[in-house]
Amino acid sequence: MGAVLGASALLLGTMAGCAADSGAAPADEETTLTWWTWGDDTQEMADAFTKENPKIKIDVVKMDNPDAVVTKLQNAVKAGTGAPDLVPAEYQTIPQLTMGGALADMSEYGINDFAGDFTESTWNAMNFQGKQTGIPMDSGPMVMIYNQELFTAAGITAAPTTWDEYAAASAAINAYDPEAYIANSGDAGFMTSMFWASGGTPFSVDGENVTIDLQDAGTKKFADYWGTLLTANQLSPVSTWSDEWSKALEQGKLGSLLMGSWMISGMDDYSHGNWRVAQIPSWDGKPASAQNGGSGLAVTEQSKHKEAAAAVLEFMATGTGRDIQNTKGFPGTTAIMEDPAWLDVEFATYDGQKANVEGKTASENVVEGWQYLPFQGYANNIFGDTVGKVLGEKGDINAGLVAWQSDLVEYGNSQGFTVNK
Repeated sequence: MGAVLGASALLLGTMAGCAADSGAAPADEETTLTWWTWGDDTQEMADAFTKENPKIKIDVVKMDNPDAVVTKLQNAVKAGTGAPDLVPAEYQTIPQLTMGGALADMSEYGINDFAGDFTESTWNAMNFQGKQTGIPMDSGPMVMIYNQELFTAAGITAAPTTWDEYAAASAAINAYDPEAYIANSGDAGFMTSMFWASGGTPFSVDGENVTIDLQDAGTKKFADYWGTLLTANQLSPVSTWSDEWSKALEQGKLGSLLMGSWMISGMDDYSHGNWRVAQIPSWDGKPASAQNGGSGLAVTEQSKHKEAAAAVLEFMATGTGRDIQNTKGFPGTTAIMEDPAWLDVEFATYDGQKANVEGKTASENVVEGWQYLPFQGYANNIFGDTVGKVLGEKGDINAGLVAWQSDLVEYGNSQGFTVNK
């Protein structure tokens, strides 16, 4: 929560007050860069870069999690000093950090030349209002991971491709085992991704002008649908990532996960059942996905070594660094999507299924037009006070969305944005 509350001083107040040093040490001069991270693989990437570029040293600073990185970066912006050269950023935080003056526009350093090397949705996620802040590192096009054993036991002969089929499968699972559910009710990240996949555009940002409409057609369509399952008591009350959630997966009480493709390689801990991967359902049965998670590598506005930092971005976009990154999580590059060695990987968790193929299909069908709020972190953190509460009480999701919108409008205006005016 501290990460987003700290944004109040960052978002607009520093847009004029943050004096950026645009100096850039040439990439072929002796230079030391600082690279903040929450990941375990960053040192490996930094070592690979310095091996090929010995004049540039990299000091990797490990932090606990993404929120810790955001909090410390915002504090550095407020102080006017102390930011690193390179920083990871979750896609949903790019608008907030860019508008706050934390991230630099790296377009002048030639990184736009690499746009075609990445999937469109991930590349666009690193761009805010024309500023290309860095490059994608991983991605999360949504897929459906489902328990084939539970589906078969409940009489479901094929993975549902439409939401109507998914509802029928939900009823069948609950009838087969009243303690089993097709899914849990979800959290803020899940809900916003599902609104996205349904064609919803509840958030629109144009400079300091923000429009929030959590009752737009696509958003309301999914909210109505999910609410029907909720009030029919067909969604599990367990919270995602909780011990109860893990137990439900292990015991065969949760039939599917609608998540980013990074979860394809994360199911080894849940050995119960015979898992499979498919596209998430859509309204007409044609693939329609959204991003769910993922992050990129950005350069800060305070960096005095932007040219050297750009060399790291290039390395991660096309070099050994990208080869390393492609083995971590789910990749966001286009070339690997055509690589038979990657597409033909057979996953034991899915009984030999070539599950990366489903991730590729999802990445090719991410619905266009989505925008995050410039205070999305705050929005996600207060989700539980309104929509989350309704989910727990099996109430009216749309009423929760209206209440969430009201809180977000009030907050946005209090931070200096012009929201719904």
